[in-house]
Amino acid sequence: MASLIDACARISPGIPLRGRTMATLIGLLASSGLPSGEVVRLDRSDVDLTSGVLLVRKTKFRKDRLVPVHTTTRDALRHYARERDAAFPTPKDQGFFLSSRGNRLSATGLQNPVGRSKSPMYGHLKLPHLMMTGSAAEQR
Repeated sequence: MASLIDACARISPGIPLRGRTMATLIGLLASSGLPSGEVVRLDRSDVDLTSGVLLVRKTKFRKDRLVPVHTTTRDALRHYARERDAAFPTPKDQGFFLSSRGNRLSATGLQNPVGRSKSPMYGHLKLPHLMMTGSAAEQR
């Protein structure tokens, strides 16, 4: 998993936020076991960077739930939020994870950067599938 996160961080050297977004998002997927669709739907207000709790809205059966994250995950989310806010001080969207244009990252946007990656080990992977077959998802 660490190799995948490192590879994501190097996806687009010319657009540093893209790599940071992917690395942070992959780390959150792996550590929380959340489906990728729920992660890309997180708003800024859904991520409590003080207590380390995520509010996941409109899950199955239209319910909301609170998901605590590990302190290392919370710290990674804080670091990402600082970089994101520096890159986009006036956001176009309330999404927590942003694309390189400052809009909410979509499920397609989650797949495309890794699909274009030059990394021979990870260039062919489709991340939502990988995360659903990963260890965090198996423990759900």
